[in-house]
Amino acid sequence: MILRTVIGLAALSAVLIVTACSSTVSGIPSPDPRASSMTPSAGPQDALSALDSCTILEQLVAGQGFEAGVRKTARNECHVSKPEYGTLSLALDPQQGLADLETQDAGRTPAEINGRRALVGEPERSGMCEVGLGVTEGSRALVLVTLVNSDLYAQACPAARDLATKLEPLLPR
Repeated sequence: MILRTVIGLAALSAVLIVTACSSTVSGIPSPDPRASSMTPSAGPQDALSALDSCTILEQLVAGQGFEAGVRKTARNECHVSKPEYGTLSLALDPQQGLADLETQDAGRTPAEINGRRALVGEPERSGMCEVGLGVTEGSRALVLVTLVNSDLYAQACPAARDLATKLEPLLPR
């Protein structure tokens, strides 16, 4: 009787192991907006650390003619470029919040993107605009648009706001 039970449990375990890893999923990976609620010990700051900036940025600009994302720093920062247009950048920073942006430069304007606190700023250089989105007090996502064509400079902030608006639902709350 005991031998029969052990053999039955072993067979059941083998079936579970084989079926647990047998499916393939295709498509473009995207963050699960419920990720922070699925892991009780992980907060939004931890969930932000788990996201990949290049994967997200490439997903947001898919089909728009941008080159593949390039990681320029050791931080979770990615850049995509398009000739004659410029560069879009995304930095997911789990260690600096919006308050850190406010102290760096007073030229940023408070804003709200999809109900989330944000800061919009135009650095000294024409054709640039950045939008910082607050994730927690100590973490943020930063979108930066740098246009190379002077005829397009006025589109820098609208483009940054548009990208931030598309990014916002993908960020943890």
